[in-house]
Amino acid sequence: MDRIVAFLLLLVSAVLLAPGCIADEQTVSEATEIVPEVTVTEEVTETVTEEVTAEVPAFNVTADMNTTALNMTENQVVLVTLPENPTTGYTWNVTLSEGLTLVNDTYTQDAAEEGMTGVGGVHEWFVQAVGAGEQSFFGIEKQEWEEETGNETTYTLNILVE
Repeated sequence: MDRIVAFLLLLVSAVLLAPGCIADEQTVSEATEIVPEVTVTEEVTETVTEEVTAEVPAFNVTADMNTTALNMTENQVVLVTLPENPTTGYTWNVTLSEGLTLVNDTYTQDAAEEGMTGVGGVHEWFVQAVGAGEQSFFGIEKQEWEEETGNETTYTLNILVE
């Protein structure tokens, strides 16, 4: 048994070492080409910044599909953000209780390649608490021309204004 193991070890060693012994030696010639020196010039560019003229309301609280209840004080502003894809006709129709006022309402499309259609985005509502008590922000996402079936996506944010 020891002879078989010794033979196998010798055979494996020979197989691994043989290619190195019989290979042709390759040499690499030294590079003699000289590359001329390149001068680097500094280029100065002006940075232009655009002023944003649209006034964005200050907000104290944010809400999304995962938020269903908030406590706020009068004059605080909440930013409610919900996903929307108006290219399909589905948009949010929201209603506010009397103690809430809509300050701003915008839709922003997600980044997409030029020419791409059917891209969704987010709809943002800035809502200010103006009256104390239990208030609510209610939204239903549906196509405007369709009747309500009860299967639409809805969102309710209950707000206790103190």
